[in-house]
Amino acid sequence: MKIGLLTTGFPRFEGDCAGSFLLTLARRVVEHGHTVRVLAPEPRHPRPVPQWPGIEVNWVPYARPRALQQTFYGSGAPDNLRLRPARWAGAASFAAALYRASARRLADCDALISSWCVPCGWVASKTAEGRAHLCICHATDVRWLSNTPGGGAFAREIADGATSMWFLSDPLRQRFFQTAALPPATVTGHVGPMPIEPPQSLPETRSELRRRLGIDGFTVLCLGRLVPVKGVDQLLHAVAALPEPISIRIAGDGPERARLRAIAQRLQINVTFDGWVAAERKEALLRGCDAIVVPSGPLDGLPTVLFEAKARALPIIATEAGAIPDHLHGDARTLLVPPNDRAALTDAIHQLRARCAAEAAVRA
Repeated sequence: MKIGLLTTGFPRFEGDCAGSFLLTLARRVVEHGHTVRVLAPEPRHPRPVPQWPGIEVNWVPYARPRALQQTFYGSGAPDNLRLRPARWAGAASFAAALYRASARRLADCDALISSWCVPCGWVASKTAEGRAHLCICHATDVRWLSNTPGGGAFAREIADGATSMWFLSDPLRQRFFQTAALPPATVTGHVGPMPIEPPQSLPETRSELRRRLGIDGFTVLCLGRLVPVKGVDQLLHAVAALPEPISIRIAGDGPERARLRAIAQRLQINVTFDGWVAAERKEALLRGCDAIVVPSGPLDGLPTVLFEAKARALPIIATEAGAIPDHLHGDARTLLVPPNDRAALTDAIHQLRARCAAEAAVRA
């Protein structure tokens, strides 16, 4: 089968953080013998179209001159629109361009997958024309539909053209159908996190990994896009308030990197910025660090890194943002704290460090 994938963000190159979970999804589809044709916003800066086996990437231009294409990538559409409302013009023009591209370039596809209800889910529902359509709904777009005048009409049109829908949590599923004023049984629903890369086998022991990576003493990992919604600045301030210093490895990239580096220098904490990591380097950091911290702000959804950490039995500290508590509440290896609560985050890190020290003493 040939599957069309409509999205507001897809990796622009190998190792790019933008829409990386969708590349994982596309690769899983290809592994099952299908091909994937992607429609995604054209990046602001020209670069070669990425090449992956079985995956055809098509950029959709939505503004000219090209420098005006500032709605997507970077901090991500939600933050881009919040920080500069004029970029909503780009969101509207992309919806129109995506509609035209879907009708033209995906006409020979056997089925459609859309990521983000608006505009991708709406466009796919309008152009599916009886084909199977899986709409992937995230926390931000479900909130947007429920809080925006006319959002219920959009939700009903999306549901009308979808044969199945994928939600990050059951509360988000319930909220979508309440917004649409439809019974949940209207469309087949799936609930769960986005797909992750499974753990890789590495030849080194954990001690050898830590030596190679320069990890010494209790070290926490923060892995993800460096954008405001991820709350990495809250983590830096929380670590600065600890009674005893620890180390942080920040694996990720984005427009917040320079500001976060300046904060770390001002606070005089031990932080290593690894940049965006993938494959073996990512696996090594997940295995070598003592815990992962996901300090998401209130508007974040459900970071896939949480499930990558769970798959490796890595202790987790996360905020009760988005759909996170729906999946991690009551997990024995997870500590949850309120978003934007530096004192609670400091206390959780202190608790986890003490717990890890006690477990190490028992093993010794």
